[in-house]
Amino acid sequence: MTDILDLKGWVVLSKTQSDGEYVIEAEYTVQPTNCPKCGVVDTPYKHGVKPIKYRDGPIRGAATVILAQVQRYRCKHCKETFLQPLEGIYPDMRMTTRCVEYIQTQCLRDTFLRIAEHVGCDDKTVRSVAGTYIAELNAQYKPWLPVWLGIDETQIDGELRCIITDVVNRKPVDMLPTRDKVAVTAWLYQFKDRRTVKGLAIDMWRPYKDAAQAVFPGLPVVIDKFHLVKMANKALEDIRITLAKDQPKAVGKDWMRRKALLRMRFKNLDEKGRFNLAMWLDNEPLVKVAYNLKESFYGIYDAANKVEAGERLDAWRASVPANMKKGKRSFAPLITATKNWREEMLAFFDHPISNGYTEALNGVAKVANRQGRGYSFEVLRARVLFKGGRPEARCASCGGLFDVVELKGNEIERHPSMLRAEFEWQDMPGFCRLCRIRFHTDMLNSHDSTSTH
Repeated sequence: MTDILDLKGWVVLSKTQSDGEYVIEAEYTVQPTNCPKCGVVDTPYKHGVKPIKYRDGPIRGAATVILAQVQRYRCKHCKETFLQPLEGIYPDMRMTTRCVEYIQTQCLRDTFLRIAEHVGCDDKTVRSVAGTYIAELNAQYKPWLPVWLGIDETQIDGELRCIITDVVNRKPVDMLPTRDKVAVTAWLYQFKDRRTVKGLAIDMWRPYKDAAQAVFPGLPVVIDKFHLVKMANKALEDIRITLAKDQPKAVGKDWMRRKALLRMRFKNLDEKGRFNLAMWLDNEPLVKVAYNLKESFYGIYDAANKVEAGERLDAWRASVPANMKKGKRSFAPLITATKNWREEMLAFFDHPISNGYTEALNGVAKVANRQGRGYSFEVLRARVLFKGGRPEARCASCGGLFDVVELKGNEIERHPSMLRAEFEWQDMPGFCRLCRIRFHTDMLNSHDSTSTH
């Protein structure tokens, strides 16, 4: 017969199902050999049975309760009574250990309320278990400096939160409660060895650049082209909306239905789309000028090299008609951006890095916050960093992936020769465990060799 409970030392007495919930009556067969009160090793005598309910992980999609027939004992020496110690039960909770582990696993993926429904407990219990687990993860987690840093922000509950990523390996690195220059600079300064960083991918928020230049003088900074081409599309859309107001209502609605033709690149349109677009632009000269400006701006990123891109950018800026009031006003933010961020825009051709992964992670953070409604920053940060499992980074020495949630105490215990005073794990956040050990072993050998001579 299959043991539905599957807990070592437990025997199932009966099982029933009512109201969508499994109730498993069971008893623990291992008897204590000493008194937990006085510590005397002797066989205590039984003193009745106390039924206690414990929550277990869901079975076959239903919440599960273990109705445990817990034996009471009385010590022959101290005369104190105590309950039978139970294996598989989480300390100080009416839950099995695997139920707590189930909550810990799911709290980074699902809402607390839905987990509570699956387990059959109160959502406050889930929140408490999740809070303790997330606090442990956050305490153990050590950020690292990737080769290419991606920095962006997302607005959550009216606050702009800074998100830092490894844009090459597409890994979240950290999330800061604010995006101001002081916070970003302090985060970068925490790393003693910053030689692994080759560049920075950002949007057009100058404090990010200033913070990076303060910590990494001369560091290449790349503006993600997504932000710039988005501004070109927005300028075209603004002109379409403005001109549509001067048209009959039916024409304005037709323009709105066909606006996808303006957004798409001309080279990506099929034959029918090109024909319809040509008919539209031939009848609307201002729309045609705006569309050509958008297409020629996209064309800048089709350049073969940085020099050619710079020439195309200068030609594009000069092509915006000065007498086209509506067009000039709509394209003004893009013109200003290409003037103030020219060097960072053209740096893309030396370092074709995209900050798209960071932008996508912003969306993940917003979705997680909407699902939970009321998550603290610590919980939200954990859901961003650990939702896909324990995060990994690529070692700056051997190039292999390693788990960045490490308990340095365990590693020191495994290698007792390590001198705690001479070596700190956080000094090498971008290196895997084996490379850290190898580095420290070389230090010890060098130290021993010097002492001998």
